[in-house]
Amino acid sequence: MRLINEITRDGFFWIKENLFQSYLNSLMTLLIVVFIGYLFLDFLGFLINADWTVVEVNRRLLLLGRLPLGNEIRGWLILWFSMILISSSIGIWGSPNIKDFLIIFIISLVIFFIFGTLNSIYHILITYLISFSPYFFSKYFLRKKYFELSKRVLIFSWILIIPIFIIILLIGNGPKPNLWGGFLLNIILASVAIVAGFPLGLILGLGRASSFPVIKIASTFYIEVIRGAPLVAWLLLAWFVLPTFLPNLFGLNEVSIVVRAMIVLSIFASAYIAEVIRGGLQSIPKGQLEAADALGLSTIDSTFNIILPQAIRVVIPALVSTFIAMFKDTSLVFILALTDLLQVGRLIPEQEPEFFGRQLEALLVVAFLFWVVSISLSNLSSRLEKAMGIGVR
Repeated sequence: MRLINEITRDGFFWIKENLFQSYLNSLMTLLIVVFIGYLFLDFLGFLINADWTVVEVNRRLLLLGRLPLGNEIRGWLILWFSMILISSSIGIWGSPNIKDFLIIFIISLVIFFIFGTLNSIYHILITYLISFSPYFFSKYFLRKKYFELSKRVLIFSWILIIPIFIIILLIGNGPKPNLWGGFLLNIILASVAIVAGFPLGLILGLGRASSFPVIKIASTFYIEVIRGAPLVAWLLLAWFVLPTFLPNLFGLNEVSIVVRAMIVLSIFASAYIAEVIRGGLQSIPKGQLEAADALGLSTIDSTFNIILPQAIRVVIPALVSTFIAMFKDTSLVFILALTDLLQVGRLIPEQEPEFFGRQLEALLVVAFLFWVVSISLSNLSSRLEKAMGIGVR
């Protein structure tokens, strides 16, 4: 009881000091509360009165696009494998609290409400079991002698996550990449762009900061050329021009349009990541290099053991922002005739007459799914910054 009274007293003190400190402050607080309350009630009324049939009928199309019937298990396998890696990683490296678990549960519940059906209730239960079991096992039951081995396995699995996804989709006479679509396509394209673009951007950032003129000029030319044109232009080039540059060897000049999109997105992401890395390198004091020279370290040792770790630590917020922007930019692949999540949400009301005029409901679900991924990456960035003490003196 005493603890509750102390918490209540502290809460009232905080409200008084921050929200009602003066007459003007009190007036602004009341106006903002009224405005937010009006927006919330209006939005809540729309959610209650809206016709969500367009989403209920087309949820498979939103999630998997034109993926042929009978291949849904491939999407579930990708989801389960991802949840095992995420849950195990949080259990080994993270320390979430009850609030984090509650937010994850609510978001996943909404997503399953959107995409779940009575026929997939077992898949949903399995997903929840897979989502939480690896965390508790790695957190409380994993023996210490296997702890370091588990870290290495997880790191190796994260490195191979994209090839594993593609194998799951293609193995056993799987559907052609042109038939991948929906939310699944956005996730795969963004993952490939980030995983392939980050090491390339790292090399380019180091190259632009290099003291060797040839390397610096070549890296600068690459970065400025790629950043000098919009992503839409590069995607169109991938559609019409890229096949003419690829040799007629093993069918390279006939690669799938999805693979071309992966190549362009990775190249585009690498140019922006390179500039972020270069900014981090410029923030490191010259005294760090002088200290490395005094210790007799080579240029490679000082770069990869002293300079680069500090530079990446500084630019984590900018890097995650670049990853979020790249994930949202995957919606531009609609110009390549690919049915990504946004394209599906836009075309459903146009292609099906009974849902004409229901664009808002479909696009609201699309926006929510993009928001879930973006806010998850943003929360990950905040946790990394807090764990590394970024911005704390």
